[in-house]
Amino acid sequence: MVRLIFPVVVKTLFLLIPYSIGATAERDGFNIASTIQLAQETLDRLIVTPHETIVKEDEKDGKNNSVEENTAPPSEMMDGEGAQPDPATEKNEPTTTEQQDDEGAVQDMNLSYDGSDLIEWINSNGGFIHPNARIGLDPTGQYRGVFVKGIGEDGGTSDGIEDDDIIARIPWDLIVKPKDYEYSRYWSCEALHEMHRQFLLGDESPHAPYINYLKNQPRGRMPLEWTDAGKLLLKNILDHEILFDDESGSGLPPSVNLKDFQETWVQECDGEDTPLARAAFYQFTSRDEDTLMVPFYDMHNHSNDPKKLNTISAKPERKGRPFMLRSIRDIEPGEQIFISYNRCNRCWFDKDYKDCTSWSHYGTSQLFDIFGFVEDFPQTWHYRMNVGDERREEWDDLVFCLEASDTDGPLKVTFGDNYSEDLEYEEPVEANIKYLGNQLVRLKELESSMKEDNKLMQSMPKYEWEMAWRYHEALMTSMSAAILASRFADDEVGEAVSGDDEDSGDDSDDEDSEDDDSGDDVEDEEGRDEL
Repeated sequence: MVRLIFPVVVKTLFLLIPYSIGATAERDGFNIASTIQLAQETLDRLIVTPHETIVKEDEKDGKNNSVEENTAPPSEMMDGEGAQPDPATEKNEPTTTEQQDDEGAVQDMNLSYDGSDLIEWINSNGGFIHPNARIGLDPTGQYRGVFVKGIGEDGGTSDGIEDDDIIARIPWDLIVKPKDYEYSRYWSCEALHEMHRQFLLGDESPHAPYINYLKNQPRGRMPLEWTDAGKLLLKNILDHEILFDDESGSGLPPSVNLKDFQETWVQECDGEDTPLARAAFYQFTSRDEDTLMVPFYDMHNHSNDPKKLNTISAKPERKGRPFMLRSIRDIEPGEQIFISYNRCNRCWFDKDYKDCTSWSHYGTSQLFDIFGFVEDFPQTWHYRMNVGDERREEWDDLVFCLEASDTDGPLKVTFGDNYSEDLEYEEPVEANIKYLGNQLVRLKELESSMKEDNKLMQSMPKYEWEMAWRYHEALMTSMSAAILASRFADDEVGEAVSGDDEDSGDDSDDEDSEDDDSGDDVEDEEGRDEL
């Protein structure tokens, strides 16, 4: 799949950074060398690969067409499914199959749900689901999603789903929507109230096959639904005084919760505080397409990996029109059908999706906040930090994109995003590196003191424990990659960087690097962090 990516010229840091880069790195009590060493050790530990290489996209030549072949080798650690073979997660679906403790999330009553009643309901009411599509478990039986039927499986054919086929056409009348629907409106209290009304109707709802499926979904998947013990662990990881309320700016993302039940539903929307209302709220906020709840569509798993993402959707431009989901390439029998939950994220540029008429610009930390899982690569990170002192606050934002290649290539770090006016100003400054370094030290110490605490682990559902530490690893990976892609790592190691004006005198070293790693240039346009 062809995708426009950011700048062309890359910086490459080859092999292990020498741990002897020493005393000269001390600046104002902050040791750059030790920060770089810790970042290197972190990636060595979290991303186990045969080569230790990091690539940074530079700002010289603007965006460039390239073929992206990105998968996430470390997805076993990075995504919402733990050791499962696939990193995607259905909207608000469990990402592991272990049963939860009584005080935690309820069991997923729909794990073996095949969706036949839902598909029949859609097809018999003027809609269309591709005959080669099925809802169900993956071939390993470990997670649910939407797949192309295997050959001979319940009528599945060898054609699979062909490029530009309609996968789903969901009629307007089958969509749960607000009366005040507008194409460019991304939030509506009326949409939440309509969802609650349908939950109250239950079997009497005109959307009953869909509503009953939603009512059987597991609770406790989004972080704000976690138990008190799970929330406290996450608060410690994020370094927040109040979870998702980081006014001081000292903590880590997500710093502001986007869709809080009390603030949004009870206060802003004047909704009632009941278990059913809470269930309706979290089902809506974790599955909606702006102000619409679209049956079948929201059962697809998420990925932005160009090798996996194989669909594009179009919501109704006006009332009465259907919701459409099409394929963007041939999808083979047995292959999973993916959608993107954040197709307009700040690092995305897809010539086939220019308008981005969807409230789907979330970054990786926001996806964790709303959906409760860590997405696979590519990832979008936004660190907002107070780099001032006790006398005055000084705010700075570090935004970067993190991509990964198939096997032995490097993690690719691009500072800035699609909204950056001048990528030169997106480079991290020393205060950013100091902030990231201090957080790395804190997270490492937190892991040492808490991760082997069996009593603490048993105080919360297994899902919360595993997902909190998975997000902990994602934070450490992203911060380490940013540190090692910064100019400070280049300065300490003394590596030459091709195309960098500041290091133009070291061209000979860079040529040697290119000779030693012939063929890496191709991988540089794909990307992956492996340090």
